[in-house]
Amino acid sequence: MSAASFISMAGIISFIGRDGSVYLLGWTGGYVLLALLLAPYLRKFGRFTVPDFIGERYYSQTARIVAVICLIFVSFTYVAGQMR
Repeated sequence: MSAASFISMAGIISFIGRDGSVYLLGWTGGYVLLALLLAPYLRKFGRFTVPDFIGERYYSQTARIVAVICLIFVSFTYVAGQMR
């Protein structure tokens, strides 16, 4: 969650009005669901990152590396969108 996301949400709500708050509810609800559905599994396995969890869950270093590559790709895509 970046500062640009928070600023853009304020702009959407200001520009569109009450209908823009649906976007805010969906965005916030997604993070809450992620925390409720993913966090218990991470705690159960004693891991703090998704690649560590995937590597431990599937007993595979290769799966861990693939997860890291996917996360790096998504992060670069997100940063590129922020710079635009």
